[in-house]
Amino acid sequence: MSGARWASLALCAAGLLAGALEPRPPAREPLRSGAHWLLAVDFHVHGFPGDGALPPWVLRDEAARAGLDAFVLTNHNRVSTARAARRMFGDTPGPLVIVGQEVTGRGFHIVAAGLEERVDWTSAAAAIRAIHAQKGVAIAAHPSAAYRTGWDEATIALLDGVERAHPSMETPPAGSQFAEFDAHAAALKPGIAFIGSSDYHVAQTPGFCRTWVLARERSADAIVAAVREGRTAAMDMAGQLYGNADVVRLVRAAHLTAPRPRTPTVWSRTAAAVVAIGLLLLILL
Repeated sequence: MSGARWASLALCAAGLLAGALEPRPPAREPLRSGAHWLLAVDFHVHGFPGDGALPPWVLRDEAARAGLDAFVLTNHNRVSTARAARRMFGDTPGPLVIVGQEVTGRGFHIVAAGLEERVDWTSAAAAIRAIHAQKGVAIAAHPSAAYRTGWDEATIALLDGVERAHPSMETPPAGSQFAEFDAHAAALKPGIAFIGSSDYHVAQTPGFCRTWVLARERSADAIVAAVREGRTAAMDMAGQLYGNADVVRLVRAAHLTAPRPRTPTVWSRTAAAVVAIGLLLLILL
């Protein structure tokens, strides 16, 4: 291997180390509501290695700083990074890491949560059936016009959830297209879960949009089950809530507000920048 390639790998390693040096945020105590937990979850987060900028240990700390109780690691058409992250953290204090995938096909993207194995992406209907076979849940990702040609009514009716709050909804006409698709999905399947997600890759941080989940316990299985049963409310950047009326009422009663727009800390930005430079050099070389 050439010296230039070794230098590129060293840059990647230095970036990962910089992220590991960030002071850990304090553990957050989730909210209780009777026999249930009211949990803040981001169902659509990308990480490194993969199509996100931050490695899992930095990503998890950023999720904690954003006030999240859990996040789903959903790299495009892969689950390896998410599975490694779950093994890495185990039962240590901090946000739960749920294994997922952004199933990326022609005319559709699906956020899958609660997986063990990668899902094929030949069609939306086949992907949803494969997700359900693993006892996971399927969520229509950012359903603007560009991501809707692969859907028909029968396939929409198979969904467990739809992304109702997403950063791209601020860019017209995506916001109205989200509302149209999600209203149609709710008509086809009353009680479908409304989901808020950051779709984090590089900009902002996880939790910029989020989902409030009414879960029977603090576990990945309970969060997935809550989506399946429609016990969620999506919160957008302005604090607007969409979804299950009981969950909306609990969130308002607890005076839970919109997350503040924020950028990753200096350590996190340094880690992302150095890793990106190292990877770019590897590709060019």
